[in-house]
Amino acid sequence: MRALVKVAPGPGMEVREVPIPPCGPSDVLIRVQHAGVCGTDLHIWEWDAWAAGRLRPPLTIGHEFAGTIVEVGGEARADGLLQVGDQVTAEGHIVCGHCLPCRTGDAHVCQRTRIIGVDRDGAFAEYIAMPASNVMKLDGLPTEIGAIMDPAGNAVHTVLEGGNVPGSAVLVLGCGPIGCFAVGVARAAGASLVIASDMNPTRLALARSMGAGVSLNPATDDVATRCRELTGGNGADLVCEMSGHPAGHETAFAAARLGGRINFLGTPSQATRVEFARDIIFKGLTLYGVTGRRMYGTWHQLFRLLRAGQFDPRPVITHRFHMEQMGEAVQVIRNGGAGKVILEIGA
Repeated sequence: MRALVKVAPGPGMEVREVPIPPCGPSDVLIRVQHAGVCGTDLHIWEWDAWAAGRLRPPLTIGHEFAGTIVEVGGEARADGLLQVGDQVTAEGHIVCGHCLPCRTGDAHVCQRTRIIGVDRDGAFAEYIAMPASNVMKLDGLPTEIGAIMDPAGNAVHTVLEGGNVPGSAVLVLGCGPIGCFAVGVARAAGASLVIASDMNPTRLALARSMGAGVSLNPATDDVATRCRELTGGNGADLVCEMSGHPAGHETAFAAARLGGRINFLGTPSQATRVEFARDIIFKGLTLYGVTGRRMYGTWHQLFRLLRAGQFDPRPVITHRFHMEQMGEAVQVIRNGGAGKVILEIGA
């Protein structure tokens, strides 16, 4: 089969012919139709310090995908839940099921997590084998949507963790694809006001298309001050920090209301200085670190929003490429003119 492979340390990837992965007894083999390109894939392409410290090439890349089951392992077949021909997506974090987090409802922070496309071969390929326990039927949802349920799930996790979204004022800091999805999730969950902040006009336009009532550019707007003005002087009930930038963290603490909540998804590449007394303790804030998706509560929340028609992530998709065009996909992401980028593999 054809696959997009990180052949060796260093920038770039190559389309190579590699063996179709075997389908183990508890696995299903999936013919990939669509796959989403993520910021993680950009790090791997560029071979930054994180990628160099984590990956062991050669490795097939990609962790967001959807496709059609072509083979079901014996044990998985005995369960009767998945059949050849089912269109599916999958949770790309493969967890041990035995560590303390796994056994106490926090498998999304499993101590032994292995991520497809990072720790084992991934989904930028014509076929991928996945544990049946990680696979979910799309039940009529298009595979293009299925391919971006992983990042959309990150947005669901970020917005809905902690509850109390209905009627609230939500600030989304950083409107990359997941930030734009977060805007749509907040609207679907009943937020009375969604404020989007980003320095990129294209991304702010996408955020507005997803339901942002107000869009702010920190290059020209004092975001925290505007949040207070828009909320009767109080500030945001919930801040979703998606940028991972120290300036975004500073804005998040300043914009959150007294007794408010900040859910952090953005991953910093440098340290952030925090005045704990002023910014957290005396404000009575609740902070939560978001990693991945809760297994599998987040997925069920997302499926319900999609099937009810309350949330549609497709306006965020701006570009579609074939595997051989991965270099072009990387370039449009680097240039800042893209929302979500999709690879059409077997579509």
